[in-house]
Amino acid sequence: MTESNAYGSRPEYLPDFMNDARDEDGRQVVRLDRAESRELEAVTLNRFPAASGDVLDFDAASYDDRLWWDDEEHWARMAAELLSPYVRSEERVAVLWGNLVMPTVTMPAGVAVRHARDILDAGPHFWIHPLGSSVLIECLMDGQVTVATIPSA
Repeated sequence: MTESNAYGSRPEYLPDFMNDARDEDGRQVVRLDRAESRELEAVTLNRFPAASGDVLDFDAASYDDRLWWDDEEHWARMAAELLSPYVRSEERVAVLWGNLVMPTVTMPAGVAVRHARDILDAGPHFWIHPLGSSVLIECLMDGQVTVATIPSA
C-alpha cells in the first residue's frame, strides 16, 4: 500500500466518539484530508529533525519540557494542564497520529481534554498541536511527553 493510499484508510481506529455523529463532542471533530494533513505536517512535525521511524529527534532540537505519564489517569491530568490555556481561549487543536491509517483530526481543546484517555488508547504515539500557536506536544507510548516550540521556517 502506498503512502497516499494508506492515509486515513482506517478511520474506525479513531476513538469511538470521533466516529459517532450522535455524540456532541464527536460532531465537533473534523477529519483532515491528506492534503490538509500534509500542510499541517509541513508547519509542525516537519520543522523538527526526525529520529528513527516517526519519532522526532528532540536531542538534536530544543524542547521546552519533558514529562512522563504513569497511567491513563496521569495522562488525562497532564493533558488538561498542558491544554488549559487553549481550553480557556476556546481554540482548536489538531491530533496527528504516529500511524498514517488514522486521519489527522481537529477539535476544540476542551473536547481533547475530555477525551484525553480515549486519544491515548487509540494511538499511544501522537502529537497535539493547538492551532494558531507554536506549540507541539509529542506523546510516546513509553509515557514520555515532550513539549516544544515549533521552529520558524
